[in-house]
Amino acid sequence: MKRYILAVSIIILIIVIFFTGFFFKKERFFDENIQLRKENENLKAELQKYQILSIKYQEPTDGYLTVKVFSTYPFNVKSQITVNVGEAQGVKKLMPALFGRNILLGQVIEVSKNYSSIQTIFDPGWQLPVRIGEKEINGLLQGGNEPKITFIEKDKPITVGDAVYSAKQGFPLGLKVGEISEIKESAPGVFKEAVLTTPFNIGALREVEILLQ
Repeated sequence: MKRYILAVSIIILIIVIFFTGFFFKKERFFDENIQLRKENENLKAELQKYQILSIKYQEPTDGYLTVKVFSTYPFNVKSQITVNVGEAQGVKKLMPALFGRNILLGQVIEVSKNYSSIQTIFDPGWQLPVRIGEKEINGLLQGGNEPKITFIEKDKPITVGDAVYSAKQGFPLGLKVGEISEIKESAPGVFKEAVLTTPFNIGALREVEILLQ
């Protein structure tokens, strides 16, 4: 009887060990499967990101750093944008931000290690001395949702389509900021105003250039 009980106990023990090992192996196989899938998905995501973004930013060429713009969608934020470079890439406060290399977009106002904030010409607090057209008529760019040129002397001839360029000390002289789209001759006093049209859409920007001074 004792031998019978011993034999049954041994058989039960063998069965328990077998199934325990089986389930452990199955669980380990399942974990390894998850890990492989995770690694595969990460490699796939990395490749897709590279294809979409190409690179995070381009190394400076001729003093210009091409960088990526973070999205504010679905909010229509025009007064400020954030880019993916900062002190680590040589960015400093007050550096001009450009659309291309010849069109003024704004100016760096905040810098962290790997991020920077840019105040654009659509910020109501933005002001910039400018010159208009071939005759270099003086004016003051006043930022806002619809930027305008103020303090234009009424007797100075300007026309729709005239280019507007930066004339502020500390900025490269002659950076284009836009063109005159409407002239308001009826402004009171000795000055007139003009509405400015820019050649870019803030919401459509994916890259901008920072001039490393």
